[in-house]
Amino acid sequence: MIKLCLNINFILIFLISFSHKIYAEETLIFAVHPFLPSSELEKKFNPLVNYLSQQSGLDITLKIGSNYEEHIEYIGSDKVDIAFMGPVSYVKLVNLFGQKPLLAKLEINGQSFFQGNIIVRNDSGIKSLADLKGKRIALGDINSTMSYIVPHHLLHRTDVFSKQNIKHQLLPTHDDIALAVLAGDFDAGAVKPAVFKHYEKDGLVILAKTPKISEHLFVTRSNLPKKQIQLFRQILINMKNTSEGLSILQGIKKGISGLVSVKESDYSNLQKIILENEYLHKD
Repeated sequence: MIKLCLNINFILIFLISFSHKIYAEETLIFAVHPFLPSSELEKKFNPLVNYLSQQSGLDITLKIGSNYEEHIEYIGSDKVDIAFMGPVSYVKLVNLFGQKPLLAKLEINGQSFFQGNIIVRNDSGIKSLADLKGKRIALGDINSTMSYIVPHHLLHRTDVFSKQNIKHQLLPTHDDIALAVLAGDFDAGAVKPAVFKHYEKDGLVILAKTPKISEHLFVTRSNLPKKQIQLFRQILINMKNTSEGLSILQGIKKGISGLVSVKESDYSNLQKIILENEYLHKD
């Protein structure tokens, strides 16, 4: 009898230990790229992680990448389960690791794409992109979608830039670009719409808009169970239908009106732009 009790106790301990192991293995990792300090990202994304956990019944934890390259490598190698990505990072991910299951993308004020602005002073006399040949143009960081990658492509495509006619300089931030144009240090610059709106009253006008680029998106690891992929997709897209869900989304970024369906072809134009930019930078 004593031997039987000991065997039963051993089995119970084994089952409890095994169940804890299963639970630990089922904890999903939600990854975010480090576009803000970690403390700010935690405030923005922990409510979303908690909401997804509550709605799905799955344990989920937040992971903030040390840098963009690590973030891409972790989702590409299936080391994380769900990831929030910028469009350029997503294209780089696909180029390096292939396609990943897509969940949803941001919709900002009813639009699921964004455009950058080529700006000039309202007294510059510059009326078209063709007028920028030989002019001084301020661009941003080479990894910035709106202040470098897309406008750089646009200016090359319209023959404003050529190997014999490149007069541009890289500035640290969108605000620096706008202020430099206002100060007359540059004839034109590339900035995001929010920065243009902020400085419009000081004398800036839009010369041209860059091509439309599909918004930030959520992806999953390749081998996440299909039922979980479908569940997370449904939860994310339905968030805009409740005050709680919409409030959580707007805590990530003001102006978010919801999350909408996304497909691979949404980023095909950006894929071409990045490939052309890489070609242009080859020696």
